Amino acid sequence: MILYDLVNARGTHFSPNSWRVRMALAHKGLAYEVRDLRFIDVPTLHPQGEKLTIPTLVHQDRWITDSWAIVRYLDEAFADTPRLSGQSANETALLQFFQNWVQTTMHAGLARLIMQDLFTGLVPEDQPYFRESRERVFKLSIEQIQAGREERLDGFRKSLQPLRQAVTAQPFVGGQQPSYADYLAFGALQWARISSSLVLLAPDDAVHTWFERCLDLYGGVGRLDAAAL
Repeated sequence: MILYDLVNARGTHFSPNSWRVRMALAHKGLAYEVRDLRFIDVPTLHPQGEKLTIPTLVHQDRWITDSWAIVRYLDEAFADTPRLSGQSANETALLQFFQNWVQTTMHAGLARLIMQDLFTGLVPEDQPYFRESRERVFKLSIEQIQAGREERLDGFRKSLQPLRQAVTAQPFVGGQQPSYADYLAFGALQWARISSSLVLLAPDDAVHTWFERCLDLYGGVGRLDAAAL
């Protein structure tokens, strides 16, 4: 099993969606090999030229791209391992709702706090693509997207209140044990931890405590890629 993943100039894996999959693979106890890519490598990744995104998993000649598709595939292909995508249609729908919340609240909020740090951390060959694609979406320069982030930091922390309430009442979003919902939110904060020296969370924040707990899961797999500082 091969996982294709992005690395920055320091050779550190930073993709939030890839971290979801890495934690999912650890959750299931599955062995895999990581192959590092830069942004400029992705368009030529598939041997037949099919369009892929990161993460992409290759297993028994099957190419699966997109983190949610990978998780669904892992549940089907390894049915005897702990399930990730829900035991019922209702559970799956709730998990997708949480994934949408992570994308629209955590990822969107974090992007405005770490965008220039992400850009600076890339190899020079990746920077033109990254700048053009992000500036097209945000309608601002990379520098403008991140500018004034100190004034937005408190707002981002407040936006995490649903997560904060969940992990104040129990060790993980999934309850007493971690679930894929935890990995979704973990991936977002891991993205920032690896890419930026910005201190996102106060030490006494329940989200900070939960994140540290997630970093320690599965022998500390989340700590294998060092933080920015």
